[in-house]
Amino acid sequence: MIDSITYKIANHLFSVEGANTVALLRSMPGFPIFECNTDKKEWVVHTGCHDLATQGEVLYHSDFDTSVVYCELSRSGNEYYYLMRMLDSNQGPFVFRYDGKNDVYATETDDPMLLRFALWMAFSLMSAPHGVLPIHASTVVHQGKAVFFLGESGTGKSTHTRLWMDHIEDSHLLNDDSPMLSIENGIPTAWGSPWSGKTHCYHDKSFPLAAIVRLQQAPQNSIFRLSLMEAFAALHPSCPPALAYDNHYTDFIVGLVSDTVQAIPAFRLLCLPDAAAAQTSHNAIFAN
Repeated sequence: MIDSITYKIANHLFSVEGANTVALLRSMPGFPIFECNTDKKEWVVHTGCHDLATQGEVLYHSDFDTSVVYCELSRSGNEYYYLMRMLDSNQGPFVFRYDGKNDVYATETDDPMLLRFALWMAFSLMSAPHGVLPIHASTVVHQGKAVFFLGESGTGKSTHTRLWMDHIEDSHLLNDDSPMLSIENGIPTAWGSPWSGKTHCYHDKSFPLAAIVRLQQAPQNSIFRLSLMEAFAALHPSCPPALAYDNHYTDFIVGLVSDTVQAIPAFRLLCLPDAAAAQTSHNAIFAN
């Protein structure tokens, strides 16, 4: 049985070790598309470890996925600990320890949801110092450029990108929940990822980012461009919330968000769930 597998995500090599975990990953949608046949490893998640327990100061905790899972991030020195526990189960928690450099040491789980989200968190911790962050956004690609549509869950991000695909020619979905953001040669860039929420949309591709748009439901469609400070405030909440409570990661997040909003326009779209809303945002971004 294969006990190691490597993925290339946002141009970084991310390896997972542990025969049971690898077998589970092979059965999960999304990950096989990013599998990379190489012996090189930047970051490694070692699963099947024992006697792991969270330590230090709790930085962040929440009930994830409609109060089904409890999550907790803590820090002790340069090490980070992450715990996930199913609230309706007697199973023990899934725990990992990140050494602050290149390695994560984790227990084992047979729950695909826990594994998927834990790897998202591990990747976030390891990639942020290298200028890569997941962004909570639905991402459409049009004319070879990507657009992040931002908003809280239930705002209508997926509905709006679907309207683009239905009514704006040459539009397709890159990712529906957690694309990656980086700066490549001075250009903000959107990357597909294995994490796309409830929509199975996985593409190992990248596109320059044309704009970011924060959605707000309204009785009529209108759009306006945001100032630099407003743009920062629009994008920042869509970065991983757990990392925002740690001073070490604040610098990385602020740097990437600042570089992004200085390079591309940001808008606030007040909208209905109709074709005219898609045309309104398209015209603001691409008509000029």
